[in-house]
Amino acid sequence: MRTPNVQRNNQVRAAFVARGTSFHAWCKSKGLDPHNARKAVLGTWSGPKASAILRQIDEEIRSAP
Repeated sequence: MRTPNVQRNNQVRAAFVARGTSFHAWCKSKGLDPHNARKAVLGTWSGPKASAILRQIDEEIRSAP
């Protein structure tokens, strides 16, 4: 098991809070399991589905106004 990337998790969460929402709420609105998304961000879950979730998160954060 890889070491969790806590700093990246905090950055992702802060990006959503700065937009007036939460990471959990965003995941729910996209039909994603927040627990799995968090594992993907932390790096404790990897594979094709985790990579797809990370791409969605990155796209959402980059599209921020």
